[in-house]
Parts: sequence; structure tokens; C-alpha cells
Amino acid sequence: MSCDRILSEAVRFIDASLKAGTFDMVSFNRFAATVYPSVRVNMTFAATAQITGIESLMKRWRTLIGEKAWSDLYVTVLSIWTTAELNQASIIIRRTMNQAKVDTHLIDLPTVETPSDPIFVALDNLARIVQDNVAAEMVFNTDLKVADALKGKEDLLSDEILQQIGGSVPAARTAGFGTAARSGACPVTGHTASV
Repeated sequence: MSCDRILSEAVRFIDASLKAGTFDMVSFNRFAATVYPSVRVNMTFAATAQITGIESLMKRWRTLIGEKAWSDLYVTVLSIWTTAELNQASIIIRRTMNQAKVDTHLIDLPTVETPSDPIFVALDNLARIVQDNVAAEMVFNTDLKVADALKGKEDLLSDEILQQIGGSVPAARTAGFGTAARSGACPVTGHTASV
């Protein structure tokens, strides 16, 4: 019913625009307002389908690998940068994971575009993250702040550079850069660079 309403209103809008030989934002906004309730209905059904589908798949995998392996599970979620914050897959998957480890074992990887080999990208990044965690504890065992920087998204030299230039972490960054910018990570890849 909602899809039918969206399509019929779209055809009506297109027909009216063709007949007039033009259209303006006022008429388009009127069309958008007319179909918005139907779009919301579709969003409700789409969200339900996502939750049901992802949670069902995660339950199957949990049964397949067993509780011990599941409790140590790392999950990488690849997303286009523009939808990386509050990503739908991360929200759903988070509920299915070991809650004591979800903050360290659920890895969101924003990308510029969908990679041609997402499995390689996910495994490569996961290997780097786990390797950095081990290296941090081995190399910086006397300085937990530096160790935490190596484990996380901060550039390892960021604090030292800020000290030398007499700066501090900017309180406000460009809104378009969101969480990635506030964390010191590249807004496109989520990675930090070492020079």
C-alpha cells in the first residue's frame, strides 16, 4: 500500500511537471510531504527486516562456532563514511555480542566506497588492530596513556606534536567530520597516520 502510494504520487508529480514544462521546489516539497508518511511506513518494515535478518544470522553463527569462541568474537562492520555513525548493522550486531567485550571487539570501518574485496579489508584491518593492541602492551608497558593511543584511533605522535606546538585538541571540529575527526582519525578511512 505505501509503495503504491509513493509510486502513484511520483507519477502524478512527473505528469504535472511534464504538462507544465517545468517544476519548482515548492511543488517538489509538496510532493515529498505527501509521500513522507508512506516512506516512514517503508522504513518501519525495512528496519524490522534488518533486525530479524541480522539477528537470525548471528544466532546461527553463534550455534555453529560455540559459546566460547562467540564470547571472544571480533566483528568488523564496513560502511560508507556517510553512514558510518549510528550504522544500522553495528547497532543490531552490538546486541548479539558478548557485552563485556563489545566496545573493543566491534570494529566499525568507514570507507570511501565499498571495497572490491571486503573480506580482505576487514581481516587486514582486524589484524592491524589486534597487532597494535599486543604491541602497545609490550612496548609501552610503562606509559598506559601512550599504550592506549597505539591501541585506539589516535595518532601515536599527536600528544607530542600538540605539546611541541603549544596546542591542544580543538574543542569543536567541522560538523561534517563527525566522530572520526574528534577521534583524530581520518574522516574517510578511519585510520591514523604515522610519519
